[in-house]
Order: sequence, then C-alpha cells, then structure tokens
Amino acid sequence: GSFSVSPDKQIYYCFGCHAGGGVVNFIMQIEGLDFPDAVRFLAKRAGMEVPEDEAYHSQYQKQERLWALCKDAARFFRQQLFSPVGKPAQAYIQKRALSMDTVKRFGLGFSPDAWAALTDTMKEKGYRLDELIDAGLSIRGKNGGVYDRFRNRLMFPIIDIRGNVIGFGGRVMDDSTPKYLNSPDTPVFKKSRNLFALNFAKAAKDTALILAEGYMDVVALHQAGFVNAVATLGTSLTAEQARMISQYAEEVIVAYDADGAGQKATSRAIHIFGEIGLKVRVLKVKDAKDPDEFIKNLGKEEFQRRIDNAIGSFMFEISVIRSQYNMQDPESKTGFYNAIAKKLLEFPEKLERDNYTEAVAREYMIPETDLKNLVNSMGGLIGVTTR
Repeated sequence: GSFSVSPDKQIYYCFGCHAGGGVVNFIMQIEGLDFPDAVRFLAKRAGMEVPEDEAYHSQYQKQERLWALCKDAARFFRQQLFSPVGKPAQAYIQKRALSMDTVKRFGLGFSPDAWAALTDTMKEKGYRLDELIDAGLSIRGKNGGVYDRFRNRLMFPIIDIRGNVIGFGGRVMDDSTPKYLNSPDTPVFKKSRNLFALNFAKAAKDTALILAEGYMDVVALHQAGFVNAVATLGTSLTAEQARMISQYAEEVIVAYDADGAGQKATSRAIHIFGEIGLKVRVLKVKDAKDPDEFIKNLGKEEFQRRIDNAIGSFMFEISVIRSQYNMQDPESKTGFYNAIAKKLLEFPEKLERDNYTEAVAREYMIPETDLKNLVNSMGGLIGVTTR
C-alpha cells in the first residue's frame, strides 16, 4: 500500500498525498479536527483526562447536549415517518422511488403537521426549551410560546464527518413555501463549513466528488451507486466548502440543475474552485431538470457516460457565452467569435492556448486557422505575445 504507519516510532506517512507526522496530525487529517480537538479525541480514546479551563468545558458540554438532542430529534422524525402520521411522506418517498435501504442509510424522517410535536416530545426527554431553540429545532413565538421549526416536512438529517447529527433540511409535503427549509447556524451547525453526505462521500474510492444542488439529488445519486456525491446546505458554495472538498478529492464534477440559476451557480462554483486550484469539470444535465430526474429517465449508465464526458470549466464558460449570441445573425456570430478569442487570450501559455483554440474550433465548427488568426490579431492589439 501507499500508506505506512510505524507504531513503534508513533509516526505515519502517506505516499499518495505526502501527508505525514505524528499521531495528532493523523487524527486531524482523518477526523477533520483542529489540533486541540484532535488531542482531546485521542485523550478520550486513551481514557486520559485533558485538563480544561471552565469556559471550554461548559462550551463542550453544551455541544455534546446539542449533538445528543439532534440525534434524538432524528430518531423522533424517523419514528413519525413509519407511523400512520407519516403517510404523506411515505407516499412521497415511493413517488421518488427511494428504496428502504436508502431511507435507512440517510436516516430520513418526517416532522408531523402539528405545532409542537417535536418540542413536547423532547421536553419529556429532559431537554430544556433554550436547548431546543439553540439547536434550531424550536422557535419562540411573539407571544412567548415555543413551537417546532419543522412541520409537515420530509426530514433529511445533516451529519458531519465525525458522524454527529448537527442539523436538518426539510422538504415540505404541500404547496407551502419555502419548499426546502434548513436549520439555522447553531453552536454545532455551520452551513458554510459542512456538506450534505460528505460523511459518506469521503469514504468513496473515487478521486472525484460530484457536487449537486440539493438533498434529493444527492440521495438519488447515492442510491444509483454514485456515492461520491455531496451538496451544499441551502446556500451557494463557500470557499470553506471548496477547501473541504479539496481535502477529499483531486477534482470536482459540478452537476447543478439545467436551468439558468443552475448555470449561474456553476459559473460561480468554477470561480471558487479555481481560486484554490482544484480541477473542475461540468456535467451536462440537459434532457432533465436535475440529476435525480436524469437518472430516473435515462438511467445510471447514461449518467456515468455524462460523468466521463464532463467538460472542463473553460469549455463550459464558452458554452455560456455561446448561449448569449444568435448564430443565425452574422453580426451576432462575429460577436461570439470575438468573445471567444478574447477568452482564449486569458491563457498565458501559447501551447495551452493553441490546444484550447483547436478544441473550441472543433466544438463550434469554426475553421481553426480563422480562429487562430483572430486570436493572434486580437492579441497583437492588446499586447499579448501570441507568436
């Protein structure tokens, strides 16, 4: 193997990614913890007490309480799903063709259509109202009453890389809005620093992660065998999430929805991954509105083919530019060619620029010499060396 641990020396080295160091580093890498938490993790395993200051202790105890509460909430939602109350959610799960295995694997549940079903049950379990509010599970109303945040929704537990339930996403069962509701940021849940299903995807043997838009897409992808799929949590991609992805993957395949918003989000994601130097390819989901629908209609083999043929971020950006021009109109067509040439001049190396010029010419059936000449003449105007 390409990974060596020498227990007598208490060090490890990974020949694949050249990560190495002592046991604390090792735990930091695998568990995704920072240094102090890695030390505590090891101490706990070894049955040692780590001397703590009061402030840390109370904060850590609070986190432990909230983790336990979120886990109990997930259990409650799951019981509700399998009870008569859960009929609408059961019907929805059948309609979306989710298997029992998938439902169990993701710990799906149902929040009943009642004001305080969860709040009351958790109070009986010994949790305090302020803890329920801190965990983002309950809300204090204007007149002081406390009620459930999630009502009449199919519940998706959000699980961090250590396996703790830290929050929830809920899809409504009727026409009310918002369609998806997410836990707010809490002491145990930071939207910008977690990814849905990364707890599973990080163990995938694949060197690439698939980034989809929503919970349902990810669940459907995992069910179809694409266990390297993750999603952001109801917000657009953050730099922190991009860095997390880069810890587990050599490249990312963006599989956002086919609509305009999805295209915009894709361009934004390309930019963020570009800043941290992670290789990006874009999957064409046309023929379906999202990966979930795609797999239902066209099957997983076809989805795998799309993954294999996913285009590099540059070709994706060219396709976005293309959609802004009308190729039937000569003036518009010239505008498109000029826009491409300008884009090609963003490559500082001549070789790379030539390779992409060739690829673009082939894809859009432009005579290659014409495109090269256009790039060269435009480069001359703005002082880029193209010879």
